[in-house]
Amino acid sequence: MYGLKVLVPFSIIFCFGLMTLACYEYDNVYGSLVSNNSTENNLNYTIYSDDRLGISFEYPSDWNVEEKINRFSKYSDVLVYNGNNSFKIMKSQSNSDTVMAEKLGGLKEVVEIILPPEERVVGEIEENRYAIDGSDTVSVLTAMEGLTNIPDKGLERILLIHDDVLYILTYQNTVVEFDSKQSQETIQHILSSFRFIDSTDEEDPDDINEDDD
Repeated sequence: MYGLKVLVPFSIIFCFGLMTLACYEYDNVYGSLVSNNSTENNLNYTIYSDDRLGISFEYPSDWNVEEKINRFSKYSDVLVYNGNNSFKIMKSQSNSDTVMAEKLGGLKEVVEIILPPEERVVGEIEENRYAIDGSDTVSVLTAMEGLTNIPDKGLERILLIHDDVLYILTYQNTVVEFDSKQSQETIQHILSSFRFIDSTDEEDPDDINEDDD
């Protein structure tokens, strides 16, 4: 019983900090941005790659990039966006997130804790709907509606743990456009190109799709 009393407030603090830091801006350390000019069948996409975040993925070339990477903070993230359409990756800098998730009851429980009250859950939390470079995932559709001067938004949040570190991937668009063909093709392309750098053995990103064939 004593252990439970200690775990509950610690879990609340852990998850509250996660949501707070997701919105906090850091600008003093930047990752690398590489043009994908050599990939003939993906001329409309650009490769984002950063060793500190340990990730690479392709995003539409006309999108903007905003990085919040700080070696001294508990979390770092990168956002690619074009208007209301965006994709964000948030990485914990802890190496014990697996233990924390297990104590909470699994990634499904983490999802339920981190969602802000403004988000309405659409459907159920799903396990392994997406395969992200071989990692197990949980995902959930949510909506943020009725906010002043902000269009209604649909979001898909995907959580996974890689090498004991928690990653939160969030795709966002307006409710009207979220399920459009272009919107869904964009998120599918981003997710299918997502790689953990350490799992590619430092291969050239242009060779990744060839290995998948």
